Amino acid sequence: MQKLYHGQNRFLSLRAVHDALNAEHSDNEIIKINAESTSAEDIVDLIYSPSLFSTPKIYFIKRLYRNKEKSTLIEKLMEIIDGKPISIIIWEDQKIRSNTKYYKFFKNSNSIEEFANLNKRTFMSWAKEEISKYPIKTEPSILRLLAERSNYEPESFVNNVEKLKLLNADIVDEDILDEVVADTLETDIWKLMDYINVSDQSNINRTLEKLLEYKVDPNYILAMIARNLRISVQIKYLLNKNASSKEMASILKLPPFAIFPVLKAVKDIDKNRILLQYRKLANLDYEIKTGRIDPVLGLSLFTLVL
Repeated sequence: MQKLYHGQNRFLSLRAVHDALNAEHSDNEIIKINAESTSAEDIVDLIYSPSLFSTPKIYFIKRLYRNKEKSTLIEKLMEIIDGKPISIIIWEDQKIRSNTKYYKFFKNSNSIEEFANLNKRTFMSWAKEEISKYPIKTEPSILRLLAERSNYEPESFVNNVEKLKLLNADIVDEDILDEVVADTLETDIWKLMDYINVSDQSNINRTLEKLLEYKVDPNYILAMIARNLRISVQIKYLLNKNASSKEMASILKLPPFAIFPVLKAVKDIDKNRILLQYRKLANLDYEIKTGRIDPVLGLSLFTLVL
């Protein structure tokens, strides 16, 4: 058999490759080839070399499309495997264009698997199917919350489900989710606020880019920043009143893990600075809602003026 796995979602495509190798080819000798750093000649030689064992071989070739000699290598590879009983699985960490000869070769034999990035709608369909593979029961609202806390990112979602699996709980509710799964989206936004507070423009840009890369709605980011600014003012007030972190969590109705990073962030910040940030954010929100500025541009400008 020959098969090409590719697409924008590298985690899902690579996992599918490993699933195929483990399930269908567990008795074979697996020859792994990193095509990105191996010459075309060496790759061809490896495929033609005799086996040291009597077991059948399967060649697992990674990142062939990143090889400097990819045109020559692809031509040679298609010549080698065309109509021949040789087992090769190729994994690309990118999407291969459908108009290439490489793509068409595998498409014509129905030997191609593509894994596109998931949007929120397709992610929820995938997440529902994914969690059904585990002995975990939860309500749709909790599944949506888990997806949100995983930033709608498959690898984070799978890692979080693995953590929940270790609890052996019959039903996962919000309390269990709070205990086990850190709110990574919330954490990233708090990090953004921390970097804004110390004017760390490099990390501001990196964190904001990460959030937008996850397809997080910029309006939602702004709303979360506004919420966090409100919490910051409240915690600053309670801090001055010598309230304990446990008392703060109770008063603000927040899980304890959400209090500590805020305490650290606002401890040495003047309350007037937080209020100034809030006023600027309120003005930006008005500009966005009246259509005077694009949300992404407005968000970028907001992080620059503080």
